[in-house]
Amino acid sequence: MLLRRCLWLPVSILAACGGEPSWEEPFPEASLGTHEEAVTIPSQGTTTTVDIGCWNVEWFGSSSNGPSNETLQQQNVRDVLLGANLDIWGLEEVVSTTAFNSIKSQLSGYAGLLASDASVTGGSSYYSSSEQKVGILYKTSVASVQSARIILTASDSDFAGRPPLEVKMRVTLNGTARDIVVIVFHAKAFDDATSWQRRLNASNALKAYLDSTYPSTPVVVLGDWNDDVDTSITSGKASPYQNFVGDSLDYFFPTKALSDAKVASTASYPDMIDHQLVTNELKSLYVAGSAKVYRVDAYISSYATTTTDHFPVLTRYTW
Repeated sequence: MLLRRCLWLPVSILAACGGEPSWEEPFPEASLGTHEEAVTIPSQGTTTTVDIGCWNVEWFGSSSNGPSNETLQQQNVRDVLLGANLDIWGLEEVVSTTAFNSIKSQLSGYAGLLASDASVTGGSSYYSSSEQKVGILYKTSVASVQSARIILTASDSDFAGRPPLEVKMRVTLNGTARDIVVIVFHAKAFDDATSWQRRLNASNALKAYLDSTYPSTPVVVLGDWNDDVDTSITSGKASPYQNFVGDSLDYFFPTKALSDAKVASTASYPDMIDHQLVTNELKSLYVAGSAKVYRVDAYISSYATTTTDHFPVLTRYTW
């Protein structure tokens, strides 16, 4: 969720317009039920490439924040995930585990987990049942999970209480198997100077971690970065992710081309704040020009109020 320009509002109103608190009061789970009129979303996946997406699904499953019709939101999210037909998804702002498991069960051929899952090392210590969580979905015919853990917990505050989820995966396509690392995260929001500094701190911590832990490993970092990579949403500030942009030998933002083209990844603001970063081991596999903001609002009525205020962001890789 793009969380800015709401700083003067009370917390109760702030949450409604996209406020940052990752907690909320307990809420009744919405029942997804039978979807009588599924939305048709054109496929973006191919059988010859590994297709990766990230998507902030705005307080998914929360009855007190985000879209008010929980059943409709869940149906629309399910239809996008099914229709887009990608191999790996990183999701942000999933609140309800029940809602996540419900749509996962309806995505034939997919498996997935949230940061709070029992299989995620350290997950339950940093993600409670009622707060925003990051997660991953993947086609079982293409990918499998080797391990999952929460990383950079020492920088928990700089990540706004949402330390990244690291998933080691084996991805197999066209007879070729590669082990990769997928990191999903949701950065600190708002455009004030303090929030910018925390994003900068988190970025420095993430880069130091990747430099030392995965100097020669294919890694993709995807999610809601809550800032752009050309220049910051904070007036007068450089991008907090300039450390990655400047290290072009080791890192590459496929999505920077969208920033340069002034493409927006949210429904309300002009900035590109949802990004994907890859290490140089994946850069060589990137399908040039494939980074895309998928404007599924063309297929879903009142998308920003019924589904989420972010658009999916997609990339492709040869294998």
